[in-house]
Amino acid sequence: MWKPITTTILAFFLAATAAKAQQDYSFVTVDSTTYALYEKAAWKELLIYGKDAIANNQDFIYLRLRLGYAAFMTGNYAEALRHYKKVLKEDSYNSTAHYFIYWSRINLNQPELAMAEIKYLNPGMLPRKNTNPAAITGVDLEFSYKQTTAASRQNPLYARFGLGNRFGYGVHMQQSIATYQQKISEPLLTAVTNNTNININQFEYYNRLLFNLGRGWQLKTAWHYLYTPFNNFKYNNHLVLAGLKYNGNYFDFQADAVLGTLTDTSQQQYNLQLGLYPLGNFNLYSFSTASIRQREGESAFNFRQVLGVKIIKNIWLEGHLTAGEFRNLAENDALYVYHAIDPNKSKAGITSYIFLGGTTILQLGYTHEKRQLFGTTTTFQQHSITGGLSWKF
Repeated sequence: MWKPITTTILAFFLAATAAKAQQDYSFVTVDSTTYALYEKAAWKELLIYGKDAIANNQDFIYLRLRLGYAAFMTGNYAEALRHYKKVLKEDSYNSTAHYFIYWSRINLNQPELAMAEIKYLNPGMLPRKNTNPAAITGVDLEFSYKQTTAASRQNPLYARFGLGNRFGYGVHMQQSIATYQQKISEPLLTAVTNNTNININQFEYYNRLLFNLGRGWQLKTAWHYLYTPFNNFKYNNHLVLAGLKYNGNYFDFQADAVLGTLTDTSQQQYNLQLGLYPLGNFNLYSFSTASIRQREGESAFNFRQVLGVKIIKNIWLEGHLTAGEFRNLAENDALYVYHAIDPNKSKAGITSYIFLGGTTILQLGYTHEKRQLFGTTTTFQQHSITGGLSWKF
């Protein structure tokens, strides 16, 4: 009884294997099959068949164009980039490939790299506002109210206004002005006049320049100036960042250094960051950053992890965690500088990004910090509520 069944299963398996081995992957068959799937908008089937065809040594421009479009239509922008880059290796002026590379970069939140494709596009392929070589590219507002559990530390307030510009298709500038306000009492700061009533009214200016170096590489430079008054002490703090970033299809990688002075003491910070987009879009993403700082002959290490996910249409949630104790830490290309006198023992939080329509994004977030009072082993909690609005042009 079992012998006929076993024989039948074996025969079916051999027949299926033979059929697969004998499947026709000639140019004519692959071209006609992928065109038919393209016409039917059978994007997933097209991607599967196209992958098999390439594995069987069929690879030509129209195949890659169809696969790139299929990937784009399924929301896998990283995969679309991969196929369209292959097209450009054979036809560097192919306007279709440049057009969809542009929109794939936009959807992967890489607008600066997207602009590198403009010079290859025909007039009218994009709205005029997208193609102006010099333009304002965005405006953002951010506010953060912080509540502390330490009686000697009043609740701080942080506010920032940002402006983005581009100068030509390869040079992009981000500027910010910010204020940080807080009153503290710290008797251990004996050199500070009226040290039980220290009024911190910090002013900040930030300028970052980003240069496109080809299709994947970018050079970053930034300068962050912080003026920090401490009653009879006035500190002029300067940090300078220089780094290189490589943007792959499903990942990006950045290495940078931050050098400068904080509270009249020189310091160096070296960062390595890896960004991952496993689905080829921003439905799921992560950023991992390792930082080493050197200051006054001492070294410190921190690791920052960001994980983001799209939970429903137009709403993303992003969690972040910074491991390791720190003071004088720069984050986000040195846009944010943590240099309060009280060391951070831990920092973690969650942020939501809500697309309100058009190019308007609402940001709402919460961060918890465990901090240690200056010169003591006493810890306290700090809770931050952050809100923001941004507009992309």
